Amino acid sequence: MEPRGEVFVLGLVLSIVVLIISVMISVWARRFTRNLGDYYVAGRSIGAVNNGLAMVSLALSLTTFIGLTALIIEGVYIAVAVYASFTAAFIGLMILAAPYLRRHKSFTTMAFISERYGSKSLRYMSVIVMMIVSVLYLAGNLKGIGIVFYFLLGVPEVVGIVVGGLVVTLYVTLGGMYGVTYNQTFQTIVLLFCLLFPVAIVLRTLGASGWFFPPLGYGDMVPDMISFVPHYFWAMVEHPITYIAIFLGSFFGIIGLPHFVMRFFTVRDAREARWSTVICVFLVGLVNTTVYATGFAAVYFMQTTAGMDLTPAAYDYMVFILVEALAGEGWLALAVAGSVAAGLSTVSGLLLIMGAGLVHDLYGEMKPEVDDEKKLKLSYAAMFVVGVLVILFSLNPPEFILKAIMWSFGIAAAGLGVPIVLGIWWKRTNKYGVGAGMVVGSLIGLLGWIMIDYMGMNPVDIPFPFFAKYLYGPMGWIKVTVLAVTFSFILTVVVSWLTPPPPQELQRQVDEMHGWQDYDEKRYNGKGLPITILVICVFLLWFMTTLYDVFPK
Repeated sequence: MEPRGEVFVLGLVLSIVVLIISVMISVWARRFTRNLGDYYVAGRSIGAVNNGLAMVSLALSLTTFIGLTALIIEGVYIAVAVYASFTAAFIGLMILAAPYLRRHKSFTTMAFISERYGSKSLRYMSVIVMMIVSVLYLAGNLKGIGIVFYFLLGVPEVVGIVVGGLVVTLYVTLGGMYGVTYNQTFQTIVLLFCLLFPVAIVLRTLGASGWFFPPLGYGDMVPDMISFVPHYFWAMVEHPITYIAIFLGSFFGIIGLPHFVMRFFTVRDAREARWSTVICVFLVGLVNTTVYATGFAAVYFMQTTAGMDLTPAAYDYMVFILVEALAGEGWLALAVAGSVAAGLSTVSGLLLIMGAGLVHDLYGEMKPEVDDEKKLKLSYAAMFVVGVLVILFSLNPPEFILKAIMWSFGIAAAGLGVPIVLGIWWKRTNKYGVGAGMVVGSLIGLLGWIMIDYMGMNPVDIPFPFFAKYLYGPMGWIKVTVLAVTFSFILTVVVSWLTPPPPQELQRQVDEMHGWQDYDEKRYNGKGLPITILVICVFLLWFMTTLYDVFPK
């Protein structure tokens, strides 16, 4: 993909405005930060609307804005599963985790796992998993910022990665959770405006009669699309386990992603946690369906435009190409500004949770005698160092930004999502089971990423006994998520059953998270849930080995 050939002045100006406002918000918010609780969880004072908007900006990263559009072009039927599963995942987050995590009153995911299971070792292990997940997630989003700068200025993506990374590092270090929250709220508003309006203009130019509501605006274009791409709306051209893998990664990955979970520790109470998730679900659904409309328009445009022949590596730029060709430079400038806002919002949340993990969960546990004032000072330094290190790691970014994000979701689901869900809903879950499930599940996901994405091995050739040959197809690698999540569940349940139950004071936390004032040993301690989980997991592993000759290799 070649840059535009000239500096895009209007887009550059709007992007700089977004960057300046983001830094100014953090400088303003710094005055509210007086202690460690203020820095990491904004004094637990954030309301539902503010928190819901901030959650949207975490969910709708630059990956959503441009990466999902690229996936729709590359494999249209798979993209439906991605955005549908991602939206459904927030409903799962609201039902299975949001209010219960808030009642627990932890600072971070890692603190929750350590305190719920009474284990310092699990805290250290979860910090390691968190760092792996966050770095993969960050690499994808910083590459997205690099893409924007490349498009704006024609400079290498590395320049955008460094500049964008340093700006986010600056305002996260300055403002802490207050700064991050208000920035994410501002960036959500920018993103919504800068996505919905340009896409509406694109659809109007293409002749869609319902262009004013992008999620459904392309309806009368469907017959033409079916004639262009007959399988566009037919999903079953891949083994169904592919879609199950996407669902498992999204559903439990959202619950496991530490920067999402951290948002629930910032609100006033469990009710605010639940309503902030409702707001988030609605807006995420609106934007995801709009992004799908964007992908639809991109495929339609490529099919109807003579000479439009892009390499797959250029698909990440398709949003900008589409808006410039069909809406004009003014709308393109808005789309670019929205992209910058989307990238900044997600990176800021990730940097904050990484700093919290290192100072609060790692250093604070090793040095419990250190007072909060010193920890706060260390937090500023840790946040800056983490930001610089992540920028250096991201100088060699993934080829496709969405791929890195999906790997991080899978590892988060197996390593953090499973312990959180079982810790809320099954008292019998203990530290031995969680340790076994976390280690094996995370390693399956991490080794899969190393061998397939980092080393470039063919999924069917990786040394995964028995299962590797079933990792075939255009997105065969995503099936690794099924292995990671199911083995994590199986080991957690089985090992917990075969080892001593957790002490009563740890089991009591489950009743407290659900709002019970009394303790009942039988409550959330039956055999139905773990047996159901085991049956489903074994079925999925078996199902993965079926229909081998039906779908293309």
